Amino acid sequence: MKTGRNKPKEIPPMTWDKICGHLRTITEHKLLVMEHCFRIGLYRQGLMHDLSKYTPAELFMGFRYYDDGKSSPNNGERKIKGYSDAWMHHKGRNRHHFEYWTDYTLNVTDRKHPLQPVQMPREYVAEMLMDRICASKNYNKDSYTQHDPLRYFERGRSHVLLHPQTHKELHGMLRILDQRGEEELVRFVRDYYLKGYPI
Repeated sequence: MKTGRNKPKEIPPMTWDKICGHLRTITEHKLLVMEHCFRIGLYRQGLMHDLSKYTPAELFMGFRYYDDGKSSPNNGERKIKGYSDAWMHHKGRNRHHFEYWTDYTLNVTDRKHPLQPVQMPREYVAEMLMDRICASKNYNKDSYTQHDPLRYFERGRSHVLLHPQTHKELHGMLRILDQRGEEELVRFVRDYYLKGYPI
């Protein structure tokens, strides 16, 4: 007798409401990140940010698993399949995600695992920073405060595969935002960090 335990989970259907909602959510986020990237002088990255979300590999999954913008559709896909095809497509094409910056080390004797984080170039750390700030603004809407991005980062730190220097830089800039506000952070990133001065 079958218990139904191994029955595959049902993939949710696309609806017009979900299609419109997902398009609105990803476009609002993209435009907000673009605006923030422009403020720090990353014009090309601002224009190109998250364009892969409009490709079929990511877009149709977003239509199926959209949940009123409360969480990432990738998590909905993970609940059904155990992994997210859309996320793997996304992280492999967008250098502002730290998951892109992993590689195999040639020296495995003194390492726990051959797959290791690689230090991110500063322009992508800065884009990742703007992406995180804007994601907090998009998800928290009117309740957003300058403390939210740091709180989110520190809650998820234990499972983040970040190079130690990238971690130090990102955490330091989120602390500037938390303690001094967004205008001070923008000045620091634009006039100091992206000019290559030491951290």
